[in-house]
Amino acid sequence: MVEQSMTRLSKWAADIRAIKETKLTPEHKRQAFQHLENIIAFNNVLFYTGFFFSFLDVSYVFPWVMMGLSISSHWTTVSHHVSHGGYTDKNADADADADNKHHNKYNRFTYGVKLHRRFIDWMDYILPEAWACEHNIHHHYKLNEYNDPDNVQQNLIILRTMNAPYIVKYGVIAFFALTWRLFYYSSNSYKYYKASKIKHTMTIDDYKQMTLAGAFTNEWPSWISKVEYFTLVLCPIIIYRAVCFAFIYMFHMYFPTIFTTTHLHNVVMNYVIADLFCNVHTFAIIVPNHAGSDMYLYRTPVTAKSDEWLLRQCISSTNYTLGNDVVDYLQGWLNYQIEHHLFPDLSAYEYQIIHQDIKAVCHKHGVPYVCENVFVRLWKTVKIMTGQESIPYYEGSELEKVMLESSLYKLNIR
Repeated sequence: MVEQSMTRLSKWAADIRAIKETKLTPEHKRQAFQHLENIIAFNNVLFYTGFFFSFLDVSYVFPWVMMGLSISSHWTTVSHHVSHGGYTDKNADADADADNKHHNKYNRFTYGVKLHRRFIDWMDYILPEAWACEHNIHHHYKLNEYNDPDNVQQNLIILRTMNAPYIVKYGVIAFFALTWRLFYYSSNSYKYYKASKIKHTMTIDDYKQMTLAGAFTNEWPSWISKVEYFTLVLCPIIIYRAVCFAFIYMFHMYFPTIFTTTHLHNVVMNYVIADLFCNVHTFAIIVPNHAGSDMYLYRTPVTAKSDEWLLRQCISSTNYTLGNDVVDYLQGWLNYQIEHHLFPDLSAYEYQIIHQDIKAVCHKHGVPYVCENVFVRLWKTVKIMTGQESIPYYEGSELEKVMLESSLYKLNIR
């Protein structure tokens, strides 16, 4: 009778939670730290190798590709999972010996926080604290609701309803893909961070996307200080890059016959293209994670960590092709998006361990588990952005009816 009284949803959720508790061991966490440091080391080799050859003309391609991939990986694989707590050693406070040396270095509450750690850990257009607020809280716990900052269908409503040829819409998307870290993510993530700092209750208007262009057209909310944003978020990276360029320029000044003006120009152009390439690459692997006509939107909120919350994370997320470390690296470990949304505080390495079990449980209970090639998912996302297709709402869908069937059965047997 106890078994019969459990709904289909609660059975699925119990099996999902059991995977984290039984599949993963302390040894997996130890290996996860080593895995992370291997990725960081590889990122450094990749970036500085590309940078060393950046005096070559951009037509050689590999210098800016290597630098761009390294910058992408440092955001999507390293900083992303660290900020979620995937590498926060929960036992380090009790035993601060050499085996727990990673605690302070990769602690989610100190990583990238304050100016000196930002220079050391993650210097990008995005303020690390702002990313943690916008992404870790508002996106993960309001997934595909109207106030999810990454709700593609909601964010692109103007483009979706624009009376323009599709070729024009594709051009707008291409511009967005080339510039989105600076043009969109930097300012919009800061909005959520600032709201949390001043304890501002956001209204419907506040949830509108806050782009960098809005700073010059006076579209930012009145409670956002433009001076503070530019000082806190953009000035550090401008200064950082200016200092780096100054050293390169000095090398040119002292050794003009070895490091010519053409070489100096090539270094600058390779880095600029690397930055643009990073934008396109991260756009392609981040934006499609929750978009497509086979995903779901939600009209109502749900209790965090509840059975329905787990279900939403699963049926409104899509994985990409899974494989080995090379495939996963190129996709920023975002190809384990279902596992990541179910358990945001795990490491990239641990997602590789549990994904087969998650998939098996979903198949066992008839819960959708979407996994497709990243380019297929990108095209499905573009169709959502341009209004060719729409993401349906879960409430009233056939899937909701199916998931409710066992709940009705539960009431009947009582």
